[in-house]
Order: sequence, then structure tokens, then C-alpha cells
Amino acid sequence: MKIPELGHIGQALGLDAMAGVVPLRSLVDASAMPDPRVFYDELEREWGEVAPVELEPGVPAWLVMGQRLVYDVMRNEHAFATDPRTWNGHARGGLPPGSGLHPVLTSHQRFAANHSDGALRRRLRVPLDDAFEQVSESITAAKARSFCSLLIDRFEERGRADLMLEYASVIPFLVVADMIGFDPEDGQRLFDLTRRVAGGGADAADAVAEVDRMTGALVAARRASPRRDLASTLVAHPNLHDDVEVVHSLLVVAWSGNLTLTAWVGQTLLLALTDVRFSGRLHGGRIDLDNAMDEVLWRSTPTIHTLPRFARRDIVLGGKHVAAGDPLVLAIHAANTDPRMDTGDPWDHVGSRAHVSFGTGPHACPAPRTARLVARIAVETVLRRLDLTLRVPPADVAWDRVLWLRQPVSLPVTFPRPVVSA
Repeated sequence: MKIPELGHIGQALGLDAMAGVVPLRSLVDASAMPDPRVFYDELEREWGEVAPVELEPGVPAWLVMGQRLVYDVMRNEHAFATDPRTWNGHARGGLPPGSGLHPVLTSHQRFAANHSDGALRRRLRVPLDDAFEQVSESITAAKARSFCSLLIDRFEERGRADLMLEYASVIPFLVVADMIGFDPEDGQRLFDLTRRVAGGGADAADAVAEVDRMTGALVAARRASPRRDLASTLVAHPNLHDDVEVVHSLLVVAWSGNLTLTAWVGQTLLLALTDVRFSGRLHGGRIDLDNAMDEVLWRSTPTIHTLPRFARRDIVLGGKHVAAGDPLVLAIHAANTDPRMDTGDPWDHVGSRAHVSFGTGPHACPAPRTARLVARIAVETVLRRLDLTLRVPPADVAWDRVLWLRQPVSLPVTFPRPVVSA
């Protein structure tokens, strides 16, 4: 597929040179803003649909914001690679030791479909697709409902809770850990580690190493004694040649399942608690929960930015000169709310799943149905059981400062305590 605004580069000021003479916006600021659209609009007024930003001080990248360009980059793995070894920063000494971007811009090969391209990506993607085809939706739904009810039972008597800390962030690791093959304790540890990686702290690389060790131990156990879980399915798949490939493939599920599900559930609950129009249409039956959750993906997607893609050659994209190896981050939130495509009428999105929250092209999400199933059950269970009221003004809800995700830090709520009859 030929990208319309893709061409060969001439002599121009490169990304690194530009970073040295022009102050660049920190991309993490977008995730933490009440309305990220303000951030993208300011960038577009100055730079257009493709703008230079900083992933962290001294690490520049191109941010692609226009919906059409985001689609084009996602679909074209011939021009844009996902393998972080392609990053041209490695030739300039790479990242400093304390950088939180080591897991994202690693110089080591990760044998996972989301970090691979071409024939290797195709070989590694098939096992994930096959594994999720074998997942029983009825069993997954039953377990998700059971976990949700157990969690609500734990705080219902108090009449108050933090739905992010005690619910939205717990359901995914219980369900995903069980699906992969971890017990609940290891599942919680896995979730904590993936949060450390996503947070981009100085210990992110150590967290990746520990996740690799945990998952490696699980894979070895399943090779010796298979069970009905994703780990056993991937261990037996002929496309995965060794335990390292199985481990790296399982971590694709752990990463996306834990973090994006938490953010999706949290954002849907926040809208239901703070947006009168949204909650009115939801509770009034004018839209069902599936359409309401799609509205969240349109308006404030949990996956606010993608992990970087890397130009395979010198190109021109959106009028900007992109050098081979330059990182490009796709702004999913900006694409879904692109004013060139969005009329501003929320009814236009009812029944539409043309957003790019699950990606498109060769690296699209392998399990959108399973993710939707778990998120929907988590939201509907707590809304059905509890009459929730947010304890703080909506303007006081803080947003997590994470490059790749958008979610509330906390959702403190109150609700009537259950009345127990004699």
C-alpha cells in the first residue's frame, strides 16, 4: 500500500537537530491532561499532523496525529517497522542507564508479534490468533462475573471504595492471570510489574527481567504438565520454536490484557459517574453498554499512544522529513477525535467501531472480543449492584502520567450499604 504523503527525503533538518534548537513538548503531558485534545490542537497549530515531541528529556520522536496518517502508518509495515532495534538512537549511544524507555527502545530482540515485522511477525502472530480462537467465552464470562462479585463483596459493607484501586485494576489481572495460567498471587505480581514497565521508571528494565523469569518458570511447568490455559496452548504450538518465543508471546497478552483493560473499565465507570448525558443515555436504554463502551474508545481511548514505529528509510510524512530509524508514535486519541473526521455529534459513533483503539493492519489487537467481554462484565456488574456516587468533583479527578495509557489515578465512590433484615 502506498502512503499518499510518503516520499523521498532531501536535505532537511533532522529530528535530533530540531530537538537541539526547538523546545519540544513532553508527550506524557497529554496523558495527564483533563482533555488531551487541547494538547494535540496546540501541536497541530504549530507543526501540522506530524509533530516533534519528547518521550523523555533528550529522546525525541515524531507524533502522528491525523487519523488518515495514523491508519496509513499502521497498515504499512514495509515502510514502518515495530522492531525497536531499528531505532537510530542505538548508533548514538542509546539510552542512559536510568531511562525508563529501555523496555520500549531495547537493542535486544523480543520474539513477540508486536515487536516483529514481515515473516517473523506472521509466524509469531498465528499462535496468538489460534490461542484466542480456543478461548471459551462462556467460561471466561463466568469467571469474570465470579471475580467481580467477590471483589464487590469485599467492599460493599463499607459503603465506599476506590474503584480504580480495588476493582478496575484487580479484575484484569485476575481474569488475565487465570487465562494465561498464573495463580492469583502471581497474577497480582505480574500486574504490578507491568505497571512499573508502563510507568517508565528507572526500574522498568528490572521489572521486564523479573516478568521474563516469572513467565519462563510458568512455561517450563506447562511443558512438563500441560493444562487448559494459554501457556499450555502456546507451548504446544508448532510456530513457536522455543520457550523464549512462548514467554515473549505470553507477555503480549499480559501487557495488553492487564493495562488496557484496567484503563477501559476505569474510563467507562468515570464517564458513567460524571457525564450526565452519557449516563442518562446508558441508564435510559437509548444506548446499550457495548455502544457506551465504544463511545469511551472514541472519546478518550485507554491506549492513548502506541509504542513507537520506526521508519525503514528516509521519507516525507505529513510534510515532515523523517530519517531512517526515527521513532514515530501514533496518537490514537488524536486520531479518534480528529476534527477533520469527527462532527462532534456522539450519535454519529453509536454502533460504529471504526475507531483505531484496537489498531488495524498487521499489528491489530489479537483479542478485541475477549477484551470487550471482560470489560463489559466488569462495568455492568458494579453498576447493577451498587448505586455509585463519585466522592470528588469531576474536575478533581487526576489522570495517570503514563506515556501509553490514559486512565484515572483514583475513583473514590460512595454507595448505600446493604440493608440486612432480621
